[in-house]
Amino acid sequence: MNLFQTLDDIHIGSLTMGNLLTAIVLFAVCVCVRRILMALVNRAFSRSRLEDSIKGFLKSAIGVFLWVLIVLIVADKLGIPMTSLVAIVSVVSLALSLSVQNILTNLFSGITILGTHPFSTGDWVDIGGTAGTVQAVGLFYTIIRMPDGREVHIPNATVAESKVENFTAHETRRIDIDISASYRDSAGAVRAALLKAIDMTEGLVREPEPIIAVKSYDDSAITYMLLVWAETPVFFAAKCALMENIRAAFEEDGVTMTYPHLNVHIDRE
Repeated sequence: MNLFQTLDDIHIGSLTMGNLLTAIVLFAVCVCVRRILMALVNRAFSRSRLEDSIKGFLKSAIGVFLWVLIVLIVADKLGIPMTSLVAIVSVVSLALSLSVQNILTNLFSGITILGTHPFSTGDWVDIGGTAGTVQAVGLFYTIIRMPDGREVHIPNATVAESKVENFTAHETRRIDIDISASYRDSAGAVRAALLKAIDMTEGLVREPEPIIAVKSYDDSAITYMLLVWAETPVFFAAKCALMENIRAAFEEDGVTMTYPHLNVHIDRE
């Protein structure tokens, strides 16, 4: 008791050393409690079926909220009037909101992205010309991993305002290929060779049925269009394999794969 009375007799303005030490101990306790709560939150989210981007966003928001709560508790213990603290926070918030409008815009845009759910973590997307795999949607940035290993952080406001193409939203994706064949080869022969190439390629699906049709009659060849569906996870591998198998099937069936050329006829008369 004598120790606490002695500490209470030591003043720094209106603040006593006893209150200061109590506030320090309270802060340490609050930090430990915050760590326990965040561990419980992480465990709860690990068992939930929410998307990883939503989990990361919510965990960040809860972490910030707990820090704000700790500051208010410690400030109250130090004898700082809550009304004054709230007024100060309001003034500071107004000043900050005017100076960090872009940050707040990104924050609310992130909430909009999570609410509208245009893509999920792991999806292959094209956002305003930037194509890659979605790694996470943070408080202010959406993180995209590029095919060459680069990591791009796009402001959430830019994501919300841009056209978003999600290439992996469905289980299947269509492959569109234009193939040129000689005028000497019949449409039936070309179709049979293309169907053979499809049968040779893994990862393609036959429902919906492939579409093979004449697209145009060009100067040196007839252009055929091939539309066939592939399983989304193996889309790129299936497309590359199909391109190789088309040439092999053409050679096997004797179908000529043409290229631009010019025929010159000489009139000897």
